[in-house]
Amino acid sequence: MLLRRFLLAAAGASAALSPVAAHRGHDALTVVTVAANGTLTVSHRFETSDIEPALAQIAPDAQPSLDDPEAVTALVAYLQRHFTVSSERGPIALVPGKTDLGASEVRISFTGTAGHAFRRLTLRGDMLGDIYPNQVNQVNVRAGATTRTVALSAGDSQTITIAPLPPARRKGR
Repeated sequence: MLLRRFLLAAAGASAALSPVAAHRGHDALTVVTVAANGTLTVSHRFETSDIEPALAQIAPDAQPSLDDPEAVTALVAYLQRHFTVSSERGPIALVPGKTDLGASEVRISFTGTAGHAFRRLTLRGDMLGDIYPNQVNQVNVRAGATTRTVALSAGDSQTITIAPLPPARRKGR
């Protein structure tokens, strides 16, 4: 009887320590970096264990694997549609940049230029919210020495006021 209790307790403890138990929810981290010249860099980070199953819906004609270039292309296009940034003067077009596909983490970056000074950024994001109803995306906006953090769920948008940045330095001749 004592041995049986010990084995049940050991099985419960090992299940609690498994990677599946450690990763219970779906979440993502996005970092928006605002340069003094108005250039934005947007970097999305996801757990591979969240992205690969989602590829079945994001890229239904491709293999649900990050090894399939068609699935990765569809994922980049999906992120471009499902995360947008605009200033008080209108949308800021984001162009795909670097893609890093790791065994445990996926990072996909975009860049954009406002083309003008701005004081506010509106972030709209529902990345993976159509696939995982409880998806929460943490967005850190870095401008100069200031970082602001917001959480976006499916259909959310939030506007952040950006502190004025010092002008970009011009290169000497």
